[in-house]
Amino acid sequence: MVVVNFAYGIPIKPFIQNILPHGLSLPKVPKGDQIWQHSETAQQRVDADGNWSRQTDGRIQDFSADREVQALDNQEHYQSHSQTVDDHSKETVGGVKTIEALGAVKLLSGVSMSVAAVDDLHQATGRDLNLVVGDKYNATVGGDMQERIEGLRKSVAEDGQRSVAPKNWIGYKSLNLFQVVCDLLDLVQEMNTQLAGHTHLPGPS
Repeated sequence: MVVVNFAYGIPIKPFIQNILPHGLSLPKVPKGDQIWQHSETAQQRVDADGNWSRQTDGRIQDFSADREVQALDNQEHYQSHSQTVDDHSKETVGGVKTIEALGAVKLLSGVSMSVAAVDDLHQATGRDLNLVVGDKYNATVGGDMQERIEGLRKSVAEDGQRSVAPKNWIGYKSLNLFQVVCDLLDLVQEMNTQLAGHTHLPGPS
């Protein structure tokens, strides 16, 4: 039911002055709250403390030239999530960022990818670590490099393998294979020297 008036008393200019909810039920709204309701599942409300909420069983779309959101705490929950950025994307985190995935994590780059840390950088896996390099593999270590392998290490090079260092050690604990080879060469050289200086006296004729 509505109350209709006529502007300036002119019959051709009617307007609705009031809407009377006779025969209609209004939603129960607590004191101090306000509600804008399309249906039970599509509504927007504000309570007496100024807290806003909106819900719908349809779709919510926001369009704007610029968008800025500020909050002291932000929590979001999705059944699934998809995000598309047509240009650059930058994220700045003042503290620690943690990403947890119960399934798999995939990072793909169409050009290059850089991972850097001012402090330590750790990698760990409970199973295999597979590394595939399509071209050159370059590694630079500013200090010491240490490997600990519990099982067998196998290195295969198609063209060749070169190791350059002032000192080399291959062996186990106090046994150095290079030192064994050097000692053997010294022994062979000493034997050759002794054999070269050895003469036989002529026997009786």
